[in-house]
Amino acid sequence: MDTQALKALIDLFGRAPLRELEISDCGQTVKITRAKQVQASMPPASSLPAATSVAPTTPLPPIEKAEANPPKELLVTAPMYGTLHLSPAPDAPPFVAVGDTLHAGQQVGLIEAMKVFTPIKTEIAGRVEAILVPDGSEVEAHQPLMRLS
Repeated sequence: MDTQALKALIDLFGRAPLRELEISDCGQTVKITRAKQVQASMPPASSLPAATSVAPTTPLPPIEKAEANPPKELLVTAPMYGTLHLSPAPDAPPFVAVGDTLHAGQQVGLIEAMKVFTPIKTEIAGRVEAILVPDGSEVEAHQPLMRLS
């Protein structure tokens, strides 16, 4: 297996949601695996120093309550990995622009993967506040593409 093919395999593996890849070619076998994520461990509770409680001598000022439910950011995200196209053709106007009002189910772009074009449709309604990714960029699954208000 030549170096270019090996680099292409590593690149493909890096973008794919795989844990392991094994390829055999002309009697040679290449196996690529992802490193397992190490979780930080806490010492057992018995080895931690005991907490002591102290009563405050002066009353504490009242704590202002934060909003119970902070406003959720409205994002249109990529459904899959691929190349983002914001217009149906290179010489065509974009599907949407900043300031446009969208309705649920409206097409906002295309993602090209392996010469297959998949439409991107918004699941939420709102006004396009920002387009976060330039046309022609490679995007990951669930990557934010547009912010709505």
